[in-house]
Amino acid sequence: MFQFTGAAAPAMPMMASPPNLLKRPVMFPCSSRPPLTLPPRSAQINKPLAILDLKGGKGMSGFHDVEFKVRDYELDQFGVVNNAVYANYCQHGRHEFLESIGINCDEVSRSGQALAISELAMKFLAPLRSGDRFVVKTRVSRSSAARIYFDHFIFRLPKLEPVLQATGIAVWLDNKYRPVRIPPHIRSKFVQFQRQDEPV
Repeated sequence: MFQFTGAAAPAMPMMASPPNLLKRPVMFPCSSRPPLTLPPRSAQINKPLAILDLKGGKGMSGFHDVEFKVRDYELDQFGVVNNAVYANYCQHGRHEFLESIGINCDEVSRSGQALAISELAMKFLAPLRSGDRFVVKTRVSRSSAARIYFDHFIFRLPKLEPVLQATGIAVWLDNKYRPVRIPPHIRSKFVQFQRQDEPV
């Protein structure tokens, strides 16, 4: 870790010619925290699901599963799946989930409306590498008149080792890309899914 120190330069009065900025001291913020120590790659996670926050104590019920295999072009220079690719995995999981409850994203698009992600927060737990098989688990955790809240989990197969935990918020957009209430016939499908998943 690089640490640079120096004194802050006093404010310079206005001058006819600019001062030589290269001779001024430079300050960078320094962290006083110790460096992060990562476990060796061979470390095993004994309880893969224990570290995940599964809201409402529902466990893994109510999820729609889609299996994938890592493709070489998804890797970065370090030989692991690029962080940006995980957003694509989550999107594909959402689209497959929506189709499973009767919402066709192509039909929504042709109508001039859209279901767009306004927020996506991802917590990376372990990397995926070339050839790894994995499952994306997606569900709706709740919905409101204008928003749909998604949970996503990615696990490496076959041992269901946790790779990613993500939450997303989707909003319904009209044909001018302005947020509007979710149409009743669409909202009813989310509500029906949530009721179906509740314990009896």
